[in-house]
Amino acid sequence: MDIFNILIAGIGGQGTILLGNILREYGLRSPLIKNVVGTETRGVSQREGSVSSTVRYLIDSKIYSLEQGYEIEDLVSPLIPTNDAHLIIGLEPLETLRNLKFISEKTEIIYNTHKRFPRNVLLNSELEGEYPSNAYILDILDQFARRTISMDFTELSIQYFESSIYANIISLGVSVKEFQNILHKKLILKVIKDYFPDSTKNTEAFELGFDLV
Repeated sequence: MDIFNILIAGIGGQGTILLGNILREYGLRSPLIKNVVGTETRGVSQREGSVSSTVRYLIDSKIYSLEQGYEIEDLVSPLIPTNDAHLIIGLEPLETLRNLKFISEKTEIIYNTHKRFPRNVLLNSELEGEYPSNAYILDILDQFARRTISMDFTELSIQYFESSIYANIISLGVSVKEFQNILHKKLILKVIKDYFPDSTKNTEAFELGFDLV
């Protein structure tokens, strides 16, 4: 058995927790995943809008082999160890960078380049100048990660659906395309349809992300 770790990083209102719930529900339904745990964390630091969600799968080594040799009872903690994320879905640039400690040469990062300031930063406008550029963030991430895919999912969502709310589902589509051996498209779509009563635009957003790479 092997453990596959996913971290979703964003700020309040971006759907970070919802995305984590979808991926954990997928893990519960997938016959290839033997166990799944996860948790949510809300920041209380200077960027108090920070929200992160973890998803950890115990999977059959025949499906995705990391030669780790875990047993079902080994997957207990929902917390991802340092340098141990395999997939990071960053819904906001700086929040992606703030989770650098989880990134290593085995990590793939898929992140939204659209900047969004937490409420406490907006209330202190002088802090806006301290926000690093996307080029700077990407340069740092590329130094540590195995692969980085970055694009403005928010702008894509507005362009195709006239709303920014589908940006995270687009990024999920990209993630599934990159890890098809673990995240099976048909089952993920079934989970999405179950989560959203009127799921047409969400499934279209997922398909858009899946076809981007």
